[in-house]
Amino acid sequence: MSGASARLPEGYGWFSMSESHPFESAHSHRGATAKVSIGVPVYNGERYLEGCLDSLLAQTYRDFEIIISDNGSTDSTMQICRRYAERDHRIRYYRTDINHGAAWNFNRTVQLANGEYFKWAAHDDLCAPEFLQACVDVLDRDESVVLACPVPRVINDRGEKLEPYGIHLKTDSTKPHIRYSEIVRGYIGYKCFEVFGLYRMSALENTELIGNYPHGDGVLLARLALFGRFHEVPEEWFFPREHAGQSMQAMKDRYEYSDWFDTRRAGRMIFPTFRMFWEYFRAIGGTPTSIWQRMLCQLYLMRSAFSYRRKFVRDLIGAWQMRRRRRVVIPKSPSAISSASSSGGGSADR
Repeated sequence: MSGASARLPEGYGWFSMSESHPFESAHSHRGATAKVSIGVPVYNGERYLEGCLDSLLAQTYRDFEIIISDNGSTDSTMQICRRYAERDHRIRYYRTDINHGAAWNFNRTVQLANGEYFKWAAHDDLCAPEFLQACVDVLDRDESVVLACPVPRVINDRGEKLEPYGIHLKTDSTKPHIRYSEIVRGYIGYKCFEVFGLYRMSALENTELIGNYPHGDGVLLARLALFGRFHEVPEEWFFPREHAGQSMQAMKDRYEYSDWFDTRRAGRMIFPTFRMFWEYFRAIGGTPTSIWQRMLCQLYLMRSAFSYRRKFVRDLIGAWQMRRRRRVVIPKSPSAISSASSSGGGSADR
C-alpha cells in the first residue's frame, strides 16, 4: 500500500512532537471541519496496525479525521503511519521518542482532536464499515446519550470470531445512580469495551479522561455515566482482538500493569484497589447530578466495597511484603514497560 507522493495540506502528515513540550501543538488544528475524530494510540503495533487503519478508512461514514499517536515505537510502526498519512489527508501522525505510558498516549489523542464526536481505536482492533454511521446517528438523534457503541465480538490473533461477549449493562437507564452502579459492580468478564465507542466530545472533555492507574478506563466510564446515557447498538460491528501481546495477557502482576499505564510509576509501591475506589468516589463529585443521586452512588460504592475485601487485603499484604523484604526494584526501560499492546482489551483484572 504505497502512498501518494503529493504534498499534503498544511498540518497533516508526519512530524516529531517536542519532548519538552509534548502538548504544545495540541490545539493547533481546532479549526478542522471533521465531525468525528478517531484517536489511535499505538506502541510497536506493526503486526495489526494496518488492519485497524484499513477498517477505519473503510467506514461508510466519511466525515472523520484520524489522529495517530506513536508512543516511541521501535518497530516499523513509524513507516506504516507515514505511508498511511501520505495516502489519506484525513490522517495526522504524531510521534514522541520517549514512551510515556498508555494513559498519556490515549489522552494525548483527545487533546489533538477537532471533532464534535470522538472515538478511541486500539491499533489491534477492527471496526465494521457500519460502526461510525450507526453511532453518529444515535448521538445526532438523542442528546441524552453521551456514548454509543456496537455490541463487541471478540476475535483472536487470526481475526476469527470467538464466543459472544454476552455482557449487557443497564447504562441506558435514565437514572444516573443505576448507570454508575452498573459500571462499578465489577461483573465477571466485564472488559470496559465501551471505552472504544463513540463519545460526545462535550461530555468527554468534562471528565479527567483515562487515569494513569490500573482501571483508569473503568473510572472514566463510571464518571461519564453520571453525565448521560450509554447506547448499545445491537449489531456486532466492533471486533476487539485478544492476543498474547496485549496488556492484560502480557502483564505478570498489577505492578507491571501500573507501569503500563504510566512509565513514571515504575518500581513504586501501589495500592490499586484502594486507588480505584478512591477514584470512583471522586467521580461522583462535579457531575450534573442531584444531591440525592450522589448519595445513592456513595451508598452503592460503600456496599460494593465489601465484595472487594480480598483485593483490599491483597493490596496491604503486597505493600507489607515489599517493605519487609526491602525489595529493590530497578525501573524498567520505557520499551520494556510498554511492550504490550495499547488496547489491553479493557481492565479485566479488577
